[in-house]
Amino acid sequence: MNMDISGDLSGIRASQIQELKTLSDFKTERSELIHPEILKELIRLTQLWNREIAIYLSRAGTLLAAAVGRHATVTLPPIKGRSVGKHLRCIHTHPNGNFKLSSLDHSALASLQLESMSSVGVYEGKLTGIQIAYRGSETEPFTVDLSPQNWHKFDYNEALSGLSQSISGRAKIKTAEGKERAFLIALEESEQETNEDLYELRELARTAGVDVVGQMVQLRRYGQSRSYFGSGKLEELVHSIQETEANVLICDDELSPTQLRTLEAETGLKVLDRTGLILDIFAERARSREGKLQVELAQLKHLLPFLTGQGQALSRLGAGVGSRGPGETKLELDRRRMRDRINQLEKELKLVLQHRDVQRRQRSKSGLPIVALVGYTNTGKTTFMKLAMEQAGSRSDIPVGENKLFATLDPIVRSININASLEILLSDTVGFIRKLPTQLLRAFIATLEEVQQADVLIHVVDASHQQAPQHAETVREVLNQLGCQNKPMITLLNKVDKVGVEDDLNQLAQDLPYPIKISLKRGDSLKPVWKLLSSLLD
Repeated sequence: MNMDISGDLSGIRASQIQELKTLSDFKTERSELIHPEILKELIRLTQLWNREIAIYLSRAGTLLAAAVGRHATVTLPPIKGRSVGKHLRCIHTHPNGNFKLSSLDHSALASLQLESMSSVGVYEGKLTGIQIAYRGSETEPFTVDLSPQNWHKFDYNEALSGLSQSISGRAKIKTAEGKERAFLIALEESEQETNEDLYELRELARTAGVDVVGQMVQLRRYGQSRSYFGSGKLEELVHSIQETEANVLICDDELSPTQLRTLEAETGLKVLDRTGLILDIFAERARSREGKLQVELAQLKHLLPFLTGQGQALSRLGAGVGSRGPGETKLELDRRRMRDRINQLEKELKLVLQHRDVQRRQRSKSGLPIVALVGYTNTGKTTFMKLAMEQAGSRSDIPVGENKLFATLDPIVRSININASLEILLSDTVGFIRKLPTQLLRAFIATLEEVQQADVLIHVVDASHQQAPQHAETVREVLNQLGCQNKPMITLLNKVDKVGVEDDLNQLAQDLPYPIKISLKRGDSLKPVWKLLSSLLD
C-alpha cells in the first residue's frame, strides 16, 4: 500500500522515509492498539530524527498516513476521501518522554472527530508510556494510561466497545446559531503598540456574523513576504487554530496572492484579508442598484490578482463570510472574462453616476446648501440625521443603524427646514475606517461625491471611544484624498454621556474645528449645531 507521508521531512534521508512507508505492510489486529513492529519502528525513528511522528490507523488496522513535525510538534493531515475520522485512530510520539496527551491533542481528537488519540512517550530510544483518549459524548474524553510493561496486554477493541457513551454524532464545529469561528492575525510595529486594529477587526468580524475564537499578533519586522507570519509563528498559529477549532482565518492587512495561498496551504482554512472582509460586509449591506454595482466592482478588482494559481480564495462555495457578492460562477471566471465583467460594471456604474449627476444639478438649482455628514464608521451619523428630521418637525423614514460597523452603506439625502430662513439638504454617507482600501475609495466615488459637492461638512466623532483622536485623523486623511480638506467643517463630539474623563474630552475638543459636545442618543438639542451652521453658510 502506498502510504502518504507529510510534514517537515527536511534533512531526513529518502531511505529512512522509505522505512517509515514500509510500516504499512503491517496490519494491526482489532484487539491491538498498534502492531508491535510499527510501535518499535516509530520509537526508533522518533529518537533518530528527534521529531514527532503521527500515524493514522483505520478501524480495520490499516496504516493510512503519517506526518512528521519538528520541535515536539506535528500538524495532522486530512485523510483523502474521508470527511470525518470517526473510525480512525491517531497515534503519535512525544520525543521529550512525556506520554501524556496535551490540550492540543484533546482538541485534535474532537475537531478531527477521531475514534481515539494516543500519545507515545519516547526518551533515549525507549518507551516511557502510552496514554489513549477515546472520543465520547461526555465533555471529557475517556482516557487510559498504559505502562511500558503492560501496553501489549491492553485490548483496544474491548475498551472501545465498553464505552457507555456513543462516540458518534458530534459535529466538528460547535458554534452558536451555526456561526463560523474566526481566528484573527495581525502584524504590529512595536510591542508597545495597542491592539486597536485587532479590536476593530473583531468588530468587523462581528458585523459579518462571525464568532471570534482567538487572535495572534507578531512584530512586523519578523513578518515574511511569502507567508505573512514567520515560520515559527506560523507553526504556533496552526496549533492555536486546532485548539480553538477555528474554521476561517482573517488577516488585518491586505494579503498578496502568495501570502494568501501559503496561509491556506499551511492552515487548511479559508483565508480572508481585511479588504475581503470589508467587501463582504458591503455586499451584505448594499440595497440600491448603485450600491450593489459598486460592491461587485470592488470585489472583482480585489479578486483579479488571485486568479493566478487558483486556490481556495477562488473556489469558495456555499455560505459563510467571504462568500457573498460575485458568487460561485464569477469567482471561477478566467482573467479575460473577469476583466470584461469589470468593464461592463464600470459602464453601468457610469450611467448611474450620470443619473446621480442630474439629480445633483437639480438640487443645485434649488439653491439649497448641501451639508454632508462624515465620520468614522459607527459614530452616530445616521442617528444625527434622524434626530435632525424629528427636531425640525419632519417625519423620519430613516431607520437608525445597528450598533455595527457600516450600518449605513447607500447614501441618503433629505431636505430639512432648520428655521424659517434656512433649509438644507443633509446627506448621510458611508463611514470611513482605518486602512480603507484604495479600490473602495475609487469604487464608492458616487457616494463620496456627496462629500465633494457639500458646502459644509459635519464630522461626527465618537468622543467616548479610546481611539477617538486616531479615528478623527483617519477621517482627515480620507478627506485629503478626496480633496475636501479645506471645506468648512463642524465637529460633533458625540456620546459625551459615556465619556469618563472630562479632561480627555476637552483635549479632543482643542484639536478639532468648531467642536460641539452632544449626546445624540440622549436626544440633545441641535440648536447649537444649526446656529454654527448658519454662520458658516453666511
